[in-house]
Amino acid sequence: MTLLARLFILVLLAVLPAIGIQIYSVLEQRAEREADVTLQAERLLRQVESEHFRIIDSARLMVTAVTETRFLRRGEIENCQSYLERLAARSADYRTLSITDAEGRILCSADPSRIGASLAAQPHFRRAIGQGRFSVGEWTITHSGDAGGELPVAAPYADAEGRRAGVVALSLDVSRLAAMFAARPMPENTTLTVADRSGTVLVKLPGTLGRAGERLPDSYLTLLSERETGVATRPGLDGVSRILAYSPPSAGIRDLFISVGVDRGAAMGVVDRATRDGLLMTLSGFLVAAAAAWIGGTLFIRRPVDALVSAARDWSEGKTATRVKLSDRSSEIGQLGHAFDMMADRLEAREAALRQSEGHIRAVLDALPAFVGVLTPDGAVAQVNRVAADAAGLPAARIIGRPFDEICWLSFDEAGRERLRQALALGAGGRSSRFDAGLRLAPGRETASRETAQREMTVDVNLTPMVDADGHVTHLIATGIDITERKRTEEALRVAEERVRTGLRNSGVVVFNQDQDLRYTWAHSEWLGVAPDALIGRTDADLFDHGEDADGMMALKRRVMESGVGAREEVRIRSKGEDRFFDLTVDPLRDPSGRVEGVTCAAVEVTDRKKAEAELRRAREEADQANEGKSKFLAAASHDLRQPVQSLYLFTAALSDRLQGNPALPILDNIRQGLDTLKTLLDGLLDMSRLESGKIVATPVEVRLNQLLGRLVAEYGPRAAQKGLELRAVPTRAWVRTDPAHLERILRNLVENALRYTTKGKVLLGCRRTPSGMRVEVWDTGSGIPADRLEDIFEEFTQLGERSERGLGLGLAIVKRLSRLLGHPVTVRSWEGRGSAFAVELPRVILGTPKANSRSTPRPAGGTAAAAATLARHSVANDAATNAAANSAANSAANDRGQAISAIANAFGGRRSGGGAAKAGAATIAAPAATGATAAKGMVLVIDDEAIILLGLKAILEGWGYDVLTAKSGDQALERLRADGRCPQIVLADYQLQQGRTGPEAVSAVQTMLGQTIPGIILTGDTSTERQEEAERRGFRILHKPVFPNDLRRMMASAGAA
Repeated sequence: MTLLARLFILVLLAVLPAIGIQIYSVLEQRAEREADVTLQAERLLRQVESEHFRIIDSARLMVTAVTETRFLRRGEIENCQSYLERLAARSADYRTLSITDAEGRILCSADPSRIGASLAAQPHFRRAIGQGRFSVGEWTITHSGDAGGELPVAAPYADAEGRRAGVVALSLDVSRLAAMFAARPMPENTTLTVADRSGTVLVKLPGTLGRAGERLPDSYLTLLSERETGVATRPGLDGVSRILAYSPPSAGIRDLFISVGVDRGAAMGVVDRATRDGLLMTLSGFLVAAAAAWIGGTLFIRRPVDALVSAARDWSEGKTATRVKLSDRSSEIGQLGHAFDMMADRLEAREAALRQSEGHIRAVLDALPAFVGVLTPDGAVAQVNRVAADAAGLPAARIIGRPFDEICWLSFDEAGRERLRQALALGAGGRSSRFDAGLRLAPGRETASRETAQREMTVDVNLTPMVDADGHVTHLIATGIDITERKRTEEALRVAEERVRTGLRNSGVVVFNQDQDLRYTWAHSEWLGVAPDALIGRTDADLFDHGEDADGMMALKRRVMESGVGAREEVRIRSKGEDRFFDLTVDPLRDPSGRVEGVTCAAVEVTDRKKAEAELRRAREEADQANEGKSKFLAAASHDLRQPVQSLYLFTAALSDRLQGNPALPILDNIRQGLDTLKTLLDGLLDMSRLESGKIVATPVEVRLNQLLGRLVAEYGPRAAQKGLELRAVPTRAWVRTDPAHLERILRNLVENALRYTTKGKVLLGCRRTPSGMRVEVWDTGSGIPADRLEDIFEEFTQLGERSERGLGLGLAIVKRLSRLLGHPVTVRSWEGRGSAFAVELPRVILGTPKANSRSTPRPAGGTAAAAATLARHSVANDAATNAAANSAANSAANDRGQAISAIANAFGGRRSGGGAAKAGAATIAAPAATGATAAKGMVLVIDDEAIILLGLKAILEGWGYDVLTAKSGDQALERLRADGRCPQIVLADYQLQQGRTGPEAVSAVQTMLGQTIPGIILTGDTSTERQEEAERRGFRILHKPVFPNDLRRMMASAGAA
């Protein structure tokens, strides 16, 4: 706060008492004046109330005198009228007298025109008759219509028996009342108001403010309910605020409200003017005093003080030659200026000595190999030595005065900057700080040592506050010492220790030391549930539950101490009722001289590994058992599922031979198509199961693609033609190395898939050379595959399009599995609405001159032959059609044998009722039978435990001209051969017979009994490699179910059956 402001406050404080006294005096005058006005209003009220009381009392005496007349008490009403008329003649005041009965009906009146009227509804009548006393009524309009109105009064009268018989009523002329009050002089600015108990104005003076019959203002109405006389300030009808002295209806003159109002503004005008004049005078005096203080303060105080302040500011800026030089030395300020000049002279001398001392100190600091700086309490740099300036990369002049954390921002690392900010905050509060921080020395400047130039170092930073005698912080001393080498050593030790700890912690290794007595001296972590501290001083015998475990461990450790050579063993320790296994390493512990003083042990618990190994062995055994069971199940399922399909194929083939030219032949074609579909589904399920079980293996050989593609075109050509499609393959001379059966199954599934989803156009098979081999492609013009489904189509049971002509959705899944097995990637490209292209990548083989014994389609060895026979099966429809065309006449001869075949023939031959057509059909079927019997090619032995299979094979073979001998087991076959006496030309046997017997065993038994080698063909649905190997070992041929007639005929012919 400036001196002038303080002087102004002093003047204000000096004037304030006078202002307070003036205000108090004004308030007292106003209070006294207001009290005088109130007394004046009350006095006038009493005068008006007294005059009004006289008028009302006169009216009361008048009506009371009438109530005491004899004729009223006696009830002589006829004398009443004359009496009132006489009174009215004497005085105009009696002209409004009226007498009523108890019901308010006027019996007689000084105004005869009012006789018969009723006063029952008038308030003054009700109060007088009800309360039995004199009552003043409410303002009413006069009977004559006078604008002034009238004020009725009434008093009850009694009859001779003392009962209230009615009232005597009198109406006072309100205009006369107003005139009476107006005749009496009222003080200026004074008003008079008289109203009835309901608030209707009776008298209002002066008359310009209102007239009789009007309602009191709302501000007055609240006063009607008061119980005592009083004084209040209220605005009147003219809006002027008045001090009212009032008498409510319940006080003073009963049933009348009287108030006298004095204009408050007029009454207080003199006081208000006096107040205003006094305040203006006080304010003027204050302004004069303030102006005098301002001028005097400026001349005698502010200017000398400004000189002192200016000199002090110059000194703070280093201008030590500045002096105040005040001419007035007699005043206090002048003496202060002179003292300041003398002090400046002494300080200037001391400043010179101090600069010289600082020069010596700076020379010492610059010579130190440490970073030293002096900071202000707010962190600004005051001084730095040369080493610190070089570290900052700036000259000292550019460092001094700048914030220390800003100068060191680029030098310190991130952690150091944060610690520096915290240390500066602590230093400002008087607390020291010490921390280590990374420091980057500025490049291109010389440092205390050339070896430290342009490199990073770790600095021990210390910030110490300097305080004065009062404990206030004056400076902060910042120092930094290079501790880089020490930190590197500490860090190397820490990292090494941390690595060891981390390795031990994460490896689960328990490391401990034992002395020569095998007592624990140190342990890294708990051992056998015992904490490291609890291990110290104990031996293995103290820890182990079983003594033999401790003896074995201690013996091992003693051997290590004696030999000086470490050892590693897997040991078992029984602890808490369970076996625990440890991989224990024991090394000798040597002292600095090399003498063995104990052992160092590292133990890794391998109990879980032991348990896992045991569980793995059990799981492997269970898996082997499960795989063996699955293999057996697949073999059984393969046989059992193919048996009914096989019988249906045999019967349809037999029927086809016998129904040539019959109208029912198309129905048989439909049955064959259904069997083809069933066969496809069955093959897919069984192949997928074998792929899942890993029973299918690949045997790659050299394969010529042209023959494989040609065979597929020949097989699927009729089906494509039936759908109106063109199926062709581009000729190729390429050879590839692959498993032919598996590759044929892949291409077969792709061709079937293309035919299924192509309704018009063509399907094309071709080959393309690639840098890494050969690519076989299958193109179609079908519906195409959505881009987001290209990956899904290779999953099991995934299909696109309508449900017609679809299988289980396994075709492409089998392609995917087989391609993985062979290592042949399969890719697909598709264009919706235009078609698709599938490609199989194959390794190409470049052959020279083919060997003489090389085959067009090499027969895979071992287990692949079984897969080839199943996966490369020809179409049943093509085989049946070829059979029907070639052997129509000869293959229907045996249909008269066996009731089952006859029943099927009758079902397709015509109507059951007699007729020419039916008889002709029967003759047609029976005729070839006789021919076949006479031209038998030889006898064939058929062994199968399924009767339906026997019937089917017998029907086909007899249709081909063979004599057939059937048996359900090997023993039955031997019996029937003995009874027949002939030697079979060939033996057909199912692999799986009853009671665990097999077809190969039965064929061998037949050969043994007959003493000669008879060709044997084993029929089986088991496509495993074991069956193929067994057949080859015994010298039999094997034919997988379902058996197609053409395949059977070719194999019988190759086996030597005529």
